[in-house]
Amino acid sequence: MFLSKSHPVKVFSSISSNVGKTIVRTLFNPFGSKSIETAKDAHSNLLTNTENVFELQHHIVKPKAMNDYESVYCDYSSQLIEKHSANGLVHTGSWKVHIGNIQNQYVHIWMYKNFPHLDDFLGCAKSNTMNDKLNDHIIQRSNQVCLSFSYFGIPQPRSKSEDQSNPSIYEMRSYWLKPGTLIEWGNLWHKGVQYRPDAKVLGVFSQIGELYNVHHMWSYKNFQQRKKMRTNAWAKPGWSENVEYTVPLIRKMESKILVPLKNSPMQ
Repeated sequence: MFLSKSHPVKVFSSISSNVGKTIVRTLFNPFGSKSIETAKDAHSNLLTNTENVFELQHHIVKPKAMNDYESVYCDYSSQLIEKHSANGLVHTGSWKVHIGNIQNQYVHIWMYKNFPHLDDFLGCAKSNTMNDKLNDHIIQRSNQVCLSFSYFGIPQPRSKSEDQSNPSIYEMRSYWLKPGTLIEWGNLWHKGVQYRPDAKVLGVFSQIGELYNVHHMWSYKNFQQRKKMRTNAWAKPGWSENVEYTVPLIRKMESKILVPLKNSPMQ
């Protein structure tokens, strides 16, 4: 499901040869102008190459109830998979925030085949009594419906390597972009993701919920490997320019380190 380097992101095929319709923006490059194409289709059609739909769930849990919550969510997710996996429901992963602005928070990601599948699932899920048990431990919950960037591909289950005593750490970097800049972001990160291909896990952009919200997820064995891979990326030609051009697109950004729950397909 991952795109090779020889397959450019779909948005590039939409670039018009009609220079008169091109927007010239000088914001990203102090030494010259950078041509950015005018969007001619919905962002979702230009930036993704799959019908899969992702639901990102964020649960803030009562601090004293975190162990009980994890146990209940394990049973809850197992029931969902047992009942709905034959129809295409995928539990992408579940994590607890290890380092971040809210530590008593959990992140869960589920993947549906397409929007009709999401419609069908939501109709069935209303009758799930496990939600009531979860709500006993949750202070606040929110979710987003997202689509994946084509150049990140579809996330796959990850197991611990033989030399690992602990699960990997996952970094979720979330960006709130300026409205109208999602196409530019896709153009730039199509190149940027190639600087750390072994660490990439997930790249999605919101469709419902907070808009112009992008999430990139990366996986590392430990903090030392994270530091090494990020340092190596800065040493490669082109990475600093890629960062320079993406920074002006961002209104706000956040990084949090996640550790997988025991039942998470990503370890």
